[in-house]
Amino acid sequence: MIISVIPTAQQAQDIDFGGKVAVVIDVLRATSVITTALENGAREVVPVKTIEEAQSLYAQLEPTMTLRGGERHALKIEGFDLSNSPLEYKKKTVDGKTLILTTTNGTNAINNVKGADEVVLACFRNAEAVVRHLIETSQCGVSTNIIIVCAGTEGRFSLDDGLCAGMIIELLKQKTEVETDDFGLLLNRFYSESKSNLFGVLSECYHLKRLFMLGFYDDIKFCLETHCTETVPILKDGKIVKL
Repeated sequence: MIISVIPTAQQAQDIDFGGKVAVVIDVLRATSVITTALENGAREVVPVKTIEEAQSLYAQLEPTMTLRGGERHALKIEGFDLSNSPLEYKKKTVDGKTLILTTTNGTNAINNVKGADEVVLACFRNAEAVVRHLIETSQCGVSTNIIIVCAGTEGRFSLDDGLCAGMIIELLKQKTEVETDDFGLLLNRFYSESKSNLFGVLSECYHLKRLFMLGFYDDIKFCLETHCTETVPILKDGKIVKL
């Protein structure tokens, strides 16, 4: 496999994803939210860039079967049903529902990679399942050229996303031959040195510290748990569904 890593959602806008598989990571918290929502029975997740898009789409759908979720500057959007906390996306809340999601970083990253042959969403919780899917699809003729897109935080690289990218590269290397770019090599090595203490290593990370100061300790703990779910979200026709 040939793997490259893009540091932020914004930088993904300049990449040609044609003929490639995109793996989008926003550990804190969009891809963790989407994975959790689908695991708990959400029918689909529609990622949109703006609040206005979310409200417009919501007006076109059946309100009893649709939820609006997301954040701006890490906080719940006024008038929305849910925030960007994965702990809110319980089965009793999301089962069978369409979720319209807009976040500062993650949904932008997803929308910026739509030209890829396949778009897969990853976080620490499902990284192992994502890797198995990538291996299986590569054996079935899907592209082995993979671009990992770290969503970042408001245009800046975020270490939590980077360590998750490093984990995915490490897991792939255990199963197949991998060639990566220099950034991927760096993240893989840093993950290998840090995997026994992810929370401690990330404790100085800007994004984690910000969420911690806002009181989202339980979210952070949840999002940094590893190998917890077999759910692999993929983008199909502008909607994210469970594989």
